[in-house]
Amino acid sequence: MGARKQIAKLLAKIPKISSRRADQAAALCWRVSDRGSLEILLVTSRDTGRWVIPKGNIRRRESTYRAAQREAFEEAGVSGKIRKTASGYYEYVKDDDQRLVVVAHLLKAINESNDFPERAERQRLWVAPTAAASMVDEADLKEMLIRLDERTVLASQDRQPPNREMVKTGRSDQAITVV
Repeated sequence: MGARKQIAKLLAKIPKISSRRADQAAALCWRVSDRGSLEILLVTSRDTGRWVIPKGNIRRRESTYRAAQREAFEEAGVSGKIRKTASGYYEYVKDDDQRLVVVAHLLKAINESNDFPERAERQRLWVAPTAAASMVDEADLKEMLIRLDERTVLASQDRQPPNREMVKTGRSDQAITVV
């Protein structure tokens, strides 16, 4: 076998998930309940009212994990520490014809606000990962939620603090959290 064929065979065995292009970014928001159990955040979609995780488009020059962090606040009022590396990918069909790839990032919920941009359009619900898996429609997302356990979320050392930027105010510069 020639060298080119051997290289092609080796390249075919390399998983493609790391170079996968994502159309949208999602936040897999989690917290530990008062009883000590892991909970996942679900929100309703605006158009159909289905249960989903917070997700949306990635802005130009925005990293996927920052987009996920932004979407968690816009859709659910949740902010916290985000895992920079992707937890997984899933696909869904939007508007019955557009297939989109979504990259999901773990986000440890630290703050939950009742004042967020889409509060009038969505409901939010904290549930166990297995319950969340039974409530969503996307097969790959179901699998991701079923595999999610406390070892996955609590062992992460790759968490990012909220994005902070300096802004000019009337009296002085101030750091604000950008979500």
